[in-house]
Amino acid sequence: MTTSILTSFMMIIWLAVKQVRTDCLNDTTTESTFVYRRVCYFANWAAKRYDNISRLTPEDIDPFLCTHINFAFGKVLESLVIAPYEEDDLKGWTASSKGMYERVLKLKEVNPDLRVLLSVGGWTHASRGFNEVSKNAANIKTFVKNSVKFLRDNKFDGLDLDWEYPGAKDQGAEPHSKTGYTKLVKKLSRVFQREAERTGQEKLLLTCATAAARHRIEAGYEVEEVCKYFDFVSVMTYDYHGSWDGKTGHNSPLYAMRNERKKFREWNINSSMLVWVELGCPKEKLNIGLSAYGRAFSVFGETGMTNGKPAPKKKSSIGMKASAAEAGKYTREAGVLAYYEICELIQNNPNNRVFWHRDMSVPYVSSKALWIGFDNIRSVTLKMQFLKEHGYGGVIIWSLDLDDKTGEVCHEGPFPIFNAAKRELSILPEHLVHTKIKKCSDINATITVEHLRSKTTTIKTS
Repeated sequence: MTTSILTSFMMIIWLAVKQVRTDCLNDTTTESTFVYRRVCYFANWAAKRYDNISRLTPEDIDPFLCTHINFAFGKVLESLVIAPYEEDDLKGWTASSKGMYERVLKLKEVNPDLRVLLSVGGWTHASRGFNEVSKNAANIKTFVKNSVKFLRDNKFDGLDLDWEYPGAKDQGAEPHSKTGYTKLVKKLSRVFQREAERTGQEKLLLTCATAAARHRIEAGYEVEEVCKYFDFVSVMTYDYHGSWDGKTGHNSPLYAMRNERKKFREWNINSSMLVWVELGCPKEKLNIGLSAYGRAFSVFGETGMTNGKPAPKKKSSIGMKASAAEAGKYTREAGVLAYYEICELIQNNPNNRVFWHRDMSVPYVSSKALWIGFDNIRSVTLKMQFLKEHGYGGVIIWSLDLDDKTGEVCHEGPFPIFNAAKRELSILPEHLVHTKIKKCSDINATITVEHLRSKTTTIKTS
């Protein structure tokens, strides 16, 4: 008798679910036009800068500039929990002021389609906390449970894993980190799905920021497997070169330079994205990376002589001996300049001329003492065209505070780098112009029903 009742009960649920799905799929109001992802990073320390040009608060952000905002950063502790980085993330400095989390999330009141995720990790965070979390199944289970609570309590729409990097010994990653990362991602994905089904809330998004260099990718990621579980994967296709090289090199070339040394031949956006595709990640899940900053070098004086003979003239200023350029007066980090700082340097010194590298399809500044590899509106537009031509799903940009927020410095309008990406991505390729995306739940979703005697029944809705 009990079995018969249970079977009837399950059949009723199955029919109800099928009807809901049918209604959704037949309802044209649930359709939306295809949109490329524009994932923008908000750095929580940017609001603490003293001058108005470099300080960026959540209230400075256009709510429609991005499809997603990643709040950078949260910490992963060895106690298997997520924690805020800054004291004012959760609560403001005064009793009446709001915390930074709440202030960023308030943008959704103006743009309900905006999604705000918490990004945990970062370069300086390295593998701390992540090693412990990914060590075994028990730790993963505890961390995932704690993460869901933290994200829901603080009203985030998802989690962005920015572990830099699993498999990277120089960043403190332990031997288990590559396989441990896969297990962690799989568990997070499954728990996020089950939690949404149980509560009726929108599923928490699961995304990641990942390496662009092949040796990092192969050492740290079981690519085909982890890409099954991420909603999207953001490849940090910048920081290919910097002062650590001891010579000039572009921060984010689109293509390789002709006759480039084999070691650096894949250090460009085109090659990095192909590595992820080659290893099994679907193109539509991949975001390419842009930076709203440049890598700047102080160029060493050249004598023009080699062994007493005139040195051959270089065809390109890339590869000259150099060190980190002096820190910018706003961002104050040697070797790095925000886009608006680069604009100022170009405007204030006629010797700082802008050149275009034909092979790499990017601009650079070159003078007797200074060299900067950066992006401008022209190169960003070309990179977005590249993204569309090759079928990638979107872009990430680091970071909002490094662009010219008001447009008063570069005279190209507010947030010129971010808006250049937005403008180009709003022009859909012909095959996507009439594409409609259903806002229904996953067609292959499962529903899990708990019933008497702690038994569990899973129903496929397709």
